[in-house]
Amino acid sequence: MRTMSEEKSPLDRLLARPDFKPFSGPHAFRVLDLAKKRLKMPPVREEDVLKAVSSLGVVLETEVAMIIALQQRLCQRCGNCCRSRGSIRMKKEELQIVADTLHMEYKKLKDRVNAVPMGDGTFIVSQPCPFLRGNLCAIHPVRPSTCRGYPVNELLFTMGQGKNFEGCPIADPLLTEIVVKRVLEEQMWREHPEELKIMAEKRRGELAKLAEMPQAERMRVLTEEYARALLKK
Repeated sequence: MRTMSEEKSPLDRLLARPDFKPFSGPHAFRVLDLAKKRLKMPPVREEDVLKAVSSLGVVLETEVAMIIALQQRLCQRCGNCCRSRGSIRMKKEELQIVADTLHMEYKKLKDRVNAVPMGDGTFIVSQPCPFLRGNLCAIHPVRPSTCRGYPVNELLFTMGQGKNFEGCPIADPLLTEIVVKRVLEEQMWREHPEELKIMAEKRRGELAKLAEMPQAERMRVLTEEYARALLKK
């Protein structure tokens, strides 16, 4: 027998969260259109798709890790993020790693890319990025964290401000992946509730083991886990 909290479906539990704000506007309609194309209706219910898009007002930590892992696969290699964001913030340690990778002196590289110190251990490098070659990143394996987290970090920040994100062509497909995941979970809750419960309990146990980690380290572990799973597909 389900408990009172389990009486609500996964989507209804998200919509009932105190921090929930519905995802709406032109961006939501674009994601809705993509999700409908990805999912077959029926057996998937259109109501579930609509609720799943609205539920993007809350994105879970595991889902953030999932789309960070996915963004590398979905990237269109257009180079726009290296040209049009205005500037890139790099940590001193990150610039040092780039210098070591390129076999250059740190100060020489700093001067070459005109890295402006911000007084907090970081630098601003103006765009277009000096490491861009055509549409490809010349330092991709050691690119700074601000690049590794793009577009997901800026996408979620913009959504949190209640604004539409227009900065990257894969933003809508990434959000669509979350919608598809939630719709399929909703369908499973209805048709195979015990299997979903077992999966959820297993996941809670796995996450409990990571609970004492700093947030950044936990996100790294989760992202690497999803990246490995993607390689198996």
